[in-house]
Amino acid sequence: MLALRCARSLRHVQAVRRRSSTTVSRSRRERRDSVDASVLAERAAWAERLEASPPETAEDAARELNDEKRFKKAGLGVRRAGKRGVFRREGIEAARVGSQRCGGAPPPLKHALPEVLLVGAANAGKSTLINALVGAAPASKAAPASASDRAGWTSGLEWIRVGAKPPLLYVVDAPGYGAHAVATARERREWTTLCADYARTRATLAAAVVVVDATRGVSTEDRRWLDVLSSAPTVVALSKCDLLKGPGAVARCARLVEDDTQCDVVATCGTTGAGVAELWAKLRALCAAVSVRTSDPRAVAVHRSAVEV
Repeated sequence: MLALRCARSLRHVQAVRRRSSTTVSRSRRERRDSVDASVLAERAAWAERLEASPPETAEDAARELNDEKRFKKAGLGVRRAGKRGVFRREGIEAARVGSQRCGGAPPPLKHALPEVLLVGAANAGKSTLINALVGAAPASKAAPASASDRAGWTSGLEWIRVGAKPPLLYVVDAPGYGAHAVATARERREWTTLCADYARTRATLAAAVVVVDATRGVSTEDRRWLDVLSSAPTVVALSKCDLLKGPGAVARCARLVEDDTQCDVVATCGTTGAGVAELWAKLRALCAAVSVRTSDPRAVAVHRSAVEV
């Protein structure tokens, strides 16, 4: 029975793919100096790979079809925030509480909480995704992460406390890597050293999220950072999924990225909030499994109350 269902899924996916092609659109908010000819070439190459990579087995076809249904239910593929969008759910109080620049020390933090590190290429949508995680609209004054239409403005590690009574966790926003960051080559090398040292030595690091641009696929830099973060539980968050066009394009992108990275993949859209609830649930589960060591018993009590919510 299972084999028959998988075979039917494979025939269904192949029939749908023959009727339509996969394309990558461009957001009207994107600046031309952040999306240059090289980015557009990467998007075109990725769209060609999506088009040329149909599921080869019945199991892959069934997986793609199930993901397509799940993503559609989550609101992916919709350009506006609807009933399932993040702007329709209750926000979580969040605030920036500290930062670390190259050569500096980590900030003193009031609470001992698990930390989630977010890394990604410049212009991958990290800051927008962080704001979506806490229920803030991209242009809201309450948004804790600075999101700009110009890529690569984050210049150090930024600690964002999520939750107030009780505090739940810290999200650590890292500078974007890659050639499109607004920085010199020396500054980009210093950022890489800063983030790598944090990932290697931070005892409170509970999980890492590598934000992969769904319009470009997994880059060489993404793979390198997956290796750097191999000691921590890592989730790949696909961003900008609203720019993928074509039946099942997001599901196919998720399948290929999962095969490329061998990590859990969550498809998201920071501007509409689609898929953000699933990513938040994964991060809370990973943080709940971490015990933060500290000499302050009050901080330990706060930590335990936070992760048990």
